[in-house]
Amino acid sequence: MANNDGRDAVRRDPSQQLAVNRVREALAGEGYPWVAAENPITQLSTKDRVIRLGVPLPDNDDEIRGILDAAHGTRQLHVTAAAAAAGLPSSFDARNVGGANYVTPVKNQGNCGSCVAFGSVAALETTAAFTRRVPGMKLDLSEAHLFYTHGGSVGRTCANGWYPVPALTMSRDKGVTFEDYFPYTPGNNGGHTLNPDFPNRLAKPVDVRDVTGDPAAIKQQIVTYGSTTACFYVYADFFSYRSGVYKHVSGDLQGGHCVALVGYDDAQSCWIAKNSWGPEWGDNGYFRIGYGECGIETWQCAGTSGVNLRAWTGLTKVVGLWSNDAARNAFAYLDSTGWVRLTSDSDIATTSMLAECISAKGAGRQVNAFTDNGAVSDIYVY
Repeated sequence: MANNDGRDAVRRDPSQQLAVNRVREALAGEGYPWVAAENPITQLSTKDRVIRLGVPLPDNDDEIRGILDAAHGTRQLHVTAAAAAAGLPSSFDARNVGGANYVTPVKNQGNCGSCVAFGSVAALETTAAFTRRVPGMKLDLSEAHLFYTHGGSVGRTCANGWYPVPALTMSRDKGVTFEDYFPYTPGNNGGHTLNPDFPNRLAKPVDVRDVTGDPAAIKQQIVTYGSTTACFYVYADFFSYRSGVYKHVSGDLQGGHCVALVGYDDAQSCWIAKNSWGPEWGDNGYFRIGYGECGIETWQCAGTSGVNLRAWTGLTKVVGLWSNDAARNAFAYLDSTGWVRLTSDSDIATTSMLAECISAKGAGRQVNAFTDNGAVSDIYVY
């Protein structure tokens, strides 16, 4: 059995089959810090489990130990960070902010090492909803575009995986389209291609914020913008996680994995993470992992302060309106998007859009608006 932080379990043979009963025995010896159970991932072959870990491990064991040692050190940093970040709440969960849920549904990456695309997209979707204060926002971005197009352009495949910082950087520079414009299948075995109209249906993070190794900055990122990515080392026992606060208690190192952090809880000393192995795994697709565990804060943690969206909203309703005496200074709150500014090449056209929105709101009629970074240039009333 490895020690609790796993620093003595480095690169070993991952060919052993997962035995959940052995994990339970190890948990019993540690006082049951979390619950293990059979799930769709434990029932896979070793090869099919490991391929879902798509963050390449460092080139040598010393680098692996270095990240684990740094992670072990962050446990003390959480104590000092609490004092330094006194303005932060002691807990936060983007799934329940005053009763509002800003996290999109859990997805399943399937038999492909594309976890970085899923962790990055999950962070972008949550940030887009949270920064707009639009709970339940129906935003579904394309992991296929991010992984097969952008990742593929730099040699990333299901077999060798990727990292979140370059993935988010390419998202910022090139954008990520929506799922319906490039649907995801593992290894793109569905043969889907990128819709040529994708420049008109695109999401772009406004920046890339690397908060690796700084627990206070990670918490600040989550509280302010809703989410961040995180990478960590996965040991064999993690596959059987069901509930509780995960810490490594048994099994060898299997690979690296990327997820989205959507919250934390100082009382339980843990992060709240959204995984990409489907809702049948873990706690409805989520898990809690202890502060300082498995390199969770010290490998690659990155997010953004906002997400620009360029797309038609689809049928939605005008919930609120605001304007003043200044020319071309009118705003509408759309049910699916939040506040947007009505813009046009002329005062007359802008006034006309405002009048259409006033009419639609009063009559309860739906609209479809083309938004570009929060600005509406065209709107249709139905």
